[in-house]
Amino acid sequence: MDSIKGKIVLKNEIISGNLIFNNKIIEVSDVKNSNNDNYIIPGYIDLHCHGGRGYDTMDGLQSISKLSQYHLENGTTTIFPTTVTASLNDTFNAMKGLNKFIKKNKLKINIEGVHLEGPFINPNKLGAQPPFAQSPNLDFINEIQKEAPIKIMTIAPEILGGLDFIDTLIQYGIKPQLGHSLASMDLCNLSIDRGVESFTHLYNAMSGFDHRKPGAVASAFANLNYSEIICDLVHVHSDMIKLAYKNIKNIYVITDCISASGMKDGEYNLGINKVYKEGNVVKLNDNTLGGSVLTMHQAFKNLIKIGFSILEAVKLTSSNAAKYLNRSDIGSLKVGNRANFLVLDKGLKLSSVYLNGNKVYG
Repeated sequence: MDSIKGKIVLKNEIISGNLIFNNKIIEVSDVKNSNNDNYIIPGYIDLHCHGGRGYDTMDGLQSISKLSQYHLENGTTTIFPTTVTASLNDTFNAMKGLNKFIKKNKLKINIEGVHLEGPFINPNKLGAQPPFAQSPNLDFINEIQKEAPIKIMTIAPEILGGLDFIDTLIQYGIKPQLGHSLASMDLCNLSIDRGVESFTHLYNAMSGFDHRKPGAVASAFANLNYSEIICDLVHVHSDMIKLAYKNIKNIYVITDCISASGMKDGEYNLGINKVYKEGNVVKLNDNTLGGSVLTMHQAFKNLIKIGFSILEAVKLTSSNAAKYLNRSDIGSLKVGNRANFLVLDKGLKLSSVYLNGNKVYG
């Protein structure tokens, strides 16, 4: 049993306190007149991450340990490795490798599920996705869910069979998310009625927010309690992040991070596509944004930079995603929860990372 003192960020308040833990949180208590300036916050939850430090989810077994470790060192204690749109065979092979790693290291890693971004998306709204969009394939889902813990799948409801496939995913216990879509507001609303609870990277690669022809963004503002959003301040303007926060109660941050994160400027792969990193921006040859180089800790600091409080930033980077997953054991520092937490210094620099009570960084 261990303990750590600091400013503990709880659901609705920050207390100067003492956190006692083993693999779970045992006690959270007030410590009067504490001079400890460190913040203790829940570990970040990233439900949409393609890679990092030169490694990519699509490379399967040879990469998954490296990319998960990279993001763990940057504070992500729950991560969903995310595929790109690819051939069904390539996706299947990537998942087989990933599953081998998960089974071997289940109690030691931060991987809690997989997000399939495509391939059942609109070919006219690929964004930076490779050109392998296709109609839903029931056999593919039947087989791939045997190979890996698929928890989320991005789908465009307007493609042939897309709307009905939402029902199929829900039957399998997979959360369908609307994304890479040109669906009208009416069709988005119908998708929500069928069980869609969240949209993939709000604003990006979806029908927009026109006052005469409202699309996915308008539907999200009118109906959703959850949605992903990228907070690298490149994909989405800071004022639009604030607008989304006002309209979607439990909006949560994702990185959409690719292999170029943590690497020098230059050329990298996103599936079969070549992307080019310059600073904190990644683009295709045609200037389309190609994912991000964001980490969740940088996203947290970006939220603070644009005016969010620490309590709000914790909700967006951890608590709200846990709610979306219906997970009460992560996303907050309450007694009985897993001891997944971070220690930040008074300048919000990441000092240490704890996963299941074990110090894994710092």
